[in-house]
Amino acid sequence: MRRGVPAIVTAMGVVFAACGGESALLGPAVATAQDITGPWRPAPLTLDPTLRDRVALTCRRDMERLPTSVVAVIDARGLEVAVVRMTGDSAGSCDALQISAGGQVNGAGGGWRQDGVEQLEAIGEDEIKGVELGNVGGGSLKAQGWSVMGRAGAAIATVVVETPDQPQILASLENGWFAAWWPEVIPDLNRGQGAQPEPEYVVRGFGADGTLLAEYKP
Repeated sequence: MRRGVPAIVTAMGVVFAACGGESALLGPAVATAQDITGPWRPAPLTLDPTLRDRVALTCRRDMERLPTSVVAVIDARGLEVAVVRMTGDSAGSCDALQISAGGQVNGAGGGWRQDGVEQLEAIGEDEIKGVELGNVGGGSLKAQGWSVMGRAGAAIATVVVETPDQPQILASLENGWFAAWWPEVIPDLNRGQGAQPEPEYVVRGFGADGTLLAEYKP
């Protein structure tokens, strides 16, 4: 599967660089409190290291993960929400944490956990694998929505998530893992009225030259 990157993805990268303060020399600008608590955005925020550590510690505490668990990826993009995937020794996820304007981090949504060292499948350089769907919401959060997390091969430089009702979403990508979340009103169908509907989405991975390398659709 190899075709050129859509123009909208290229344009999105330009907008991200301009609005996010990214510089070829300085790197992406660190998110302000206004960024973190402000409107949702299709491109991820860069958290300062202290806040990032606080997010990881909160996820470990809430999901009772060992100190030796490793952060695979953290995604934050406004509305006070951060989603986290942990791996290594005692894996798990935090489907939603809440970051206040003052930098406090509290548990909000659910997640899952797995004891023991996580055994990961082999992954090809041009593969997207192990995609997990999460439910964003809970606690004192005003936001509702969905998240996707998973693994991306070494040749994948950009991961984009597409949904019917949002612009193309640029996922956070680090350590061979990706994550993104988007707001959506989720009907409460958990009271004997049927199963909660799952969203429509597609995950696409692109190489450094913009070539489409991988696609995942549930």
